[in-house]
Amino acid sequence: MSRILVVATTEFLTLVKTKAFIIGILMLPVMLGLSFGFQIFAARHADLDDYKFAVIDHTGTLYAAIAEAAQAHNEKSGAGAARTGPYFLPNQIDASAGDPASVRADLSASVRKKQLFGFVEIPASVLDVTQTDADQIDYYTETPSYDSLPSWLNQVLQKEITGRRFATASVDRNLVAQLTRPARVTTLGLVERKADGTVSQAKRVNEIATFALPFGMMYLLFIALMSSAAPLLTAVVEEKMSRISEVLISSITPTQLMLGKLLGVAGVAVLLALIYLGGGVYALLQSGQLELVRPGLLAWFVVFLLCAVLMFGSVFVAIGAACSDLKDSQSMMQPVMVFMLLPMFMSAIVMRQPNSMISTVASLFPTASPFLMLIRLAMSPPPPIWQVVLSVVLTLATTALFIWAAARIFRVGLLMQGKPPNLPELLKWIRA
Repeated sequence: MSRILVVATTEFLTLVKTKAFIIGILMLPVMLGLSFGFQIFAARHADLDDYKFAVIDHTGTLYAAIAEAAQAHNEKSGAGAARTGPYFLPNQIDASAGDPASVRADLSASVRKKQLFGFVEIPASVLDVTQTDADQIDYYTETPSYDSLPSWLNQVLQKEITGRRFATASVDRNLVAQLTRPARVTTLGLVERKADGTVSQAKRVNEIATFALPFGMMYLLFIALMSSAAPLLTAVVEEKMSRISEVLISSITPTQLMLGKLLGVAGVAVLLALIYLGGGVYALLQSGQLELVRPGLLAWFVVFLLCAVLMFGSVFVAIGAACSDLKDSQSMMQPVMVFMLLPMFMSAIVMRQPNSMISTVASLFPTASPFLMLIRLAMSPPPPIWQVVLSVVLTLATTALFIWAAARIFRVGLLMQGKPPNLPELLKWIRA
C-alpha cells in the first residue's frame, strides 16, 4: 500500500506543479468570462448595418405605420459611436405600378444587386374582418438566416393590423387591451405549516436552482474528468514508448503502479473541482443566493466525481498500456468518448422530466450515473434515496470491475510492442 501511495503522491505533485495545471484552472473562468463578454458586445455592436427594404402595401394604409415604427426603432438604436443596433429603412412601392409578378421580379433583381436587403408584400385582405382564413404576408430576401428584420416587421404589422380590425368592427381598442391582458403563470414552491400553526408563504422558483445549478454541476464534473483522467492515456503511452515503465515495474508491480496513477489523478480531479466549487459558492454568497449552497449536494458531487475518475481513468490506463503510440490510441478512444458524451446528450431529457422512467433508468446506468444522478440530486424534488444508493452501488461495482480488467490489461500490455491488440485479444489478456 505504501508503494501505491508513493506513486499516487508523485503523480499528484507532478501534475499540480506544472504550468499547464495552473493555466488550466484559470482557463475555464477566463473562457466563460470572454464568452459572456463577447456575446454582450456582439449583441450591442455586431449588427450596425442599414437594411433597406421595399414595401408593397396593397391596403394603401399600413406603410405609414411601418415608416413611423422604423423611425422610432432607428432613434432607439442610437447614432454615431453610441449606436447599438441596425437601421431599418423602408421604401414604399406603388402597388398599381404594373403586373405584380413583374414588380416582384424587379425587386428581386434589386436584392441580388444589393440595392435592397429584401421586400415585403402586404395583401389587401389583411384588414378584412369578415375573412376567416389566415392571411399571409410575404417577405422576400436573399438572406433568410437574418431574422431581425422579418421579426420586427411581424411585430409592427400584427399590432397595427389588429388595431385597425378592432376599429373597423367598432370595438374600443383600449377595452380589448384590458380584456385580453395576459395572466402569467408563476411557478412557486410548496407552502409549509410551521409548528406554531402558521403557514409560510410559498417562494418563487429560482431559475438558477432549476436549470443552471444541475447543468453546472454536471458540466463541472465533465471538465474535472477530462482535465485529470484523459491525460492518463498520453502519460502511459509516453512512458511505454520511452521505456520508463520497464524501469518502474522492476521495483513495483504493474497493479500497484496503475492504482497509484489512478489515485494521483483522482486527487487532482478533486482539487480542481474544489477550486471551482469554492469559486461558485463564493459567487452565490456574494449574490445573496445562500439557499443554493447545499453541503449534501457537494458531498455527492465528490463521491460521483471519484467514481467517474476511477472508472474512466482505468479505461484510459488500459488503452495507453495496450497501444504503442498515440496514433493507435485515438481509434480505441472513440467508443469511450461515446459513453462519456451520451450523458451530456441525455441531460436535457433528465432536466425536463427528472423522475420519468427513462430518466430513472438512464441515471442508474453505471457509466452515466455520475452525470445524470447528480443532475437529479440538484433538482427538486430529489430522487428517492434508494435510487441514489443503488446508483452508487452499481457505479462502484462497475468501477471495481473496470479497475480489475484494466489491471490485467496493464500488466500484459505494458511490455508489449508493435501492433495494438483488438478486442478479442484484450479479452484474452483479461482472462489470462
